[in-house]
Amino acid sequence: MKTIEQLYNWFYLDEKCENTRISNCQTPLRVAPIKKVDKYEGLEIDYEHFAFAEKNENWEIEYFHGLKNFLWIEKSDFPPIFIFDNHNHAITFRYNIIYSKKFMNVELIHIDQHSDCRENESHLELNWDKNELEKVFHFWNEKCNVGNFIPPAIESGMIVNQVQIRSTTALQNFEIDKNQNFILDIDLDFCLDWIDRNKINKEAVNLLKKKFDEFWKNALCVTIATSPYFLDQKLAIKIIEELLTK
Repeated sequence: MKTIEQLYNWFYLDEKCENTRISNCQTPLRVAPIKKVDKYEGLEIDYEHFAFAEKNENWEIEYFHGLKNFLWIEKSDFPPIFIFDNHNHAITFRYNIIYSKKFMNVELIHIDQHSDCRENESHLELNWDKNELEKVFHFWNEKCNVGNFIPPAIESGMIVNQVQIRSTTALQNFEIDKNQNFILDIDLDFCLDWIDRNKINKEAVNLLKKKFDEFWKNALCVTIATSPYFLDQKLAIKIIEELLTK
């Protein structure tokens, strides 16, 4: 059975994969390798390859740069943090933690401007008596895109419930249940200004910083997506640095 590091040893998505198919792009999209560290060491943008593609209002394909490396931050007495670009990678990282630690009845706290719950015609069936990490890895790659990866996770039993936090008001009013196993999931586009998409909403960033430590310390793990299509990656890295380098 391959490990996370072996699976994420950088590769290109082929034309059958969902993140490629939705745009019908011809240029290969690269998935970065993952680096395991015990503290945040910074992130770089991969300007040599593209991580995502989408058609614009003129039906022309636009390409977007992602991260040069993903990060898996794990140190004793703290839940692991996974940082990556396209949000559907989260499935593999969540499964790895849930299965290896034998957690049950896991809730997802999803902080995002989007629900990521579009209909997905594919179904993920899991046998929880054996490790199916590679199966999950190939499923997200071939059957999920950035907008439809949550429903299969719920159907498979990976998570039993989700809390959608889509606004600063919802985040301000939300209180975690410390008796509930949960995964904290953050799409950094949550911090974008709704009017000017090239600017950060400082209120959202400050509120996320205020809530982050409490959420992180009580979570099973944290997954953070930098979302190249929605968010300039320089802005995304800036937000991560504010969250993790206090």
